[in-house]
Amino acid sequence: MSIRNLWTFFIVAMAALLQGCFGGSEEDPNANGLGGTGDYEVCSYTDNLDSEGYGSARMTYPCDLSEGPFPSTTLTGGFTNTKEQMVWLSEHLTSHGYVVLTITPTNILANPPTWKTAHLAGFSQLQSENERAASPLRNKIAQDKRAIMGFSMGGGGTLLAAGELGEGFGTAIALAPYLGLREPDYANIKEPMLVLGSAEDLLAPASSVSSYYYTLPTNITRAIAIFRDSDHLDWFGSGEQTEKSKFKVMITAWLNLHLKGDASARGYFDGAEHAEHEANDWFTEYDFRP
Repeated sequence: MSIRNLWTFFIVAMAALLQGCFGGSEEDPNANGLGGTGDYEVCSYTDNLDSEGYGSARMTYPCDLSEGPFPSTTLTGGFTNTKEQMVWLSEHLTSHGYVVLTITPTNILANPPTWKTAHLAGFSQLQSENERAASPLRNKIAQDKRAIMGFSMGGGGTLLAAGELGEGFGTAIALAPYLGLREPDYANIKEPMLVLGSAEDLLAPASSVSSYYYTLPTNITRAIAIFRDSDHLDWFGSGEQTEKSKFKVMITAWLNLHLKGDASARGYFDGAEHAEHEANDWFTEYDFRP
């Protein structure tokens, strides 16, 4: 491992430790609607999800499957993160009617291409589980409504996976993405893309996150939001910080718009809800191109 990677490991490992010890419990005035728990009870399993493309996985899904098939997404953390550190988001999304395959990559100390491999494997696993005879989700995962989503190096892996697939996924969401010195190839992307970041992030700086966004093809639906007063720690682990609720709102709204076809969700990007967020000074940078 290079000196640079050792230093990155030290910073992120210490960040993870601090997050576990001091995760916030601030009461969140925005923790309702899309930022709060949805109407679906959450069920989960980890059996029969093995893949050479990732280390381990956990599937969460609405316990009542009568309304299926449901839209779905992959989800990963970042450097040193395991699937358990993204439960805050996976269970939130499932409570709003999404199947979520949360993944730990084969090597949590690796580089973004390892997360790309995990996302591609997870994307295929969502199809396999829909077809497997003994799967609780047989014929309950909408194959044309599968997304890709990850944080930090997992966000970098999301961008890389979207660039490799080009099309055939419902949308991709990169959360505080980190790619290092890699130059992603976005030329083939034809699906909607959402890029989110944090203004106080020292590991995935807002300037880098913004540069990824403005390299995306100009003929696709896309959006970026950089959240004021948030940092890298806010995207993983436990805790119910106000920032996490804001993340949940934007992520859930984007998925509702592009996977559920919920036209009312557009208001969170250029309508009344967005105007309220602007009035409340949520963002340091924002752009939406429908």
